[in-house]
Amino acid sequence: MSYRDRFRPHVVGDGRNGGLLLLAVGALSLLLSGGFVLDVVDIGLSLGWIAVAFGIAIIAGAVRAGLVPTIGALWLFALWWYVFPPLVGYLTGNWETGSRYTYPRLLDYGYTSAYDELIGGIESGVGSGLPVAIFVGTAGYVVGTALSRYSTRSKSH
Repeated sequence: MSYRDRFRPHVVGDGRNGGLLLLAVGALSLLLSGGFVLDVVDIGLSLGWIAVAFGIAIIAGAVRAGLVPTIGALWLFALWWYVFPPLVGYLTGNWETGSRYTYPRLLDYGYTSAYDELIGGIESGVGSGLPVAIFVGTAGYVVGTALSRYSTRSKSH
């Protein structure tokens, strides 16, 4: 087995698991979107959202979905997280400064209109979402792969 053949599944995925990962993250986003619209899910900044993203990456590593699909799925998830609340506020007209329709942020400033909030969410999702997806995705993928190998080795002994 060549060096390239050993690491290819970890980069691009093993079979169709990468596509299933993207589909699962899309379904999760739809479910959370419905929860947000019904005012059941809070999309504020919390450790829970980091745990969800890290959990997605761990599962992706355990099923060898590939690092590229994992980072892509987490980036789409982060983009959704930043963009969906202001999009709902923009479409419904219920937007106001400091409401649940602003995108999640730490110490950033608030915008003066729903449209500006939406554009700010897109900019933050693209600019901040990708580095976070790379970091959380890589760390979680490594943990998931290690857990998978450990459980496989435990069963064979």
